[in-house]
Amino acid sequence: MNKIASMLLTGMVASVFTVSSAFAADILTGENSTKIRYATNIIGAAVSNLQGEKLGKIIDLTIDHNRVTFAVLSHGGILGFGEKIIPIPINALIFKGDKTVLVDISGNKLAKAPSYEKSQMPDFSNRQWTEDTYRFYGAQPFWKEGSTEPAMKEDNLVKEHLKEKMQQMYDEKMKPKN
Repeated sequence: MNKIASMLLTGMVASVFTVSSAFAADILTGENSTKIRYATNIIGAAVSNLQGEKLGKIIDLTIDHNRVTFAVLSHGGILGFGEKIIPIPINALIFKGDKTVLVDISGNKLAKAPSYEKSQMPDFSNRQWTEDTYRFYGAQPFWKEGSTEPAMKEDNLVKEHLKEKMQQMYDEKMKPKN
């Protein structure tokens, strides 16, 4: 019996690595590595977190020093009333396809994110405010580029996702058959 369980576990681990490697390759060389995006595909895109929770949609982009710096998220509210406007650093977003955008943040943390009313836009040229907003998301401001932090964050996201997938596959295989 131990030999069968060992063979089953070995086969399962091998299949997990095959699926995980394909997923990692897709993330590292697929959609997210594309450098050019059309604003028309970003504006209006639905934003979800890594847990699949819908957070809102992108309603605008900000540009500073000829760079897109923030995606502006409309969060909550009904028919435009009571919605929160939340700037999210563009480098904190994960693009999957034309109209799917992910961000690594829980709904509870997003509720505490820097935000503003439509009628009272913040001063995006205020470096301290902008840096604090980037830091909230664990992102590096564009004027401090050269840091390895964004690449490390993406690597950690891939590793975390692979661990979750492996655990799900293991749990599924070990579930007692009825």
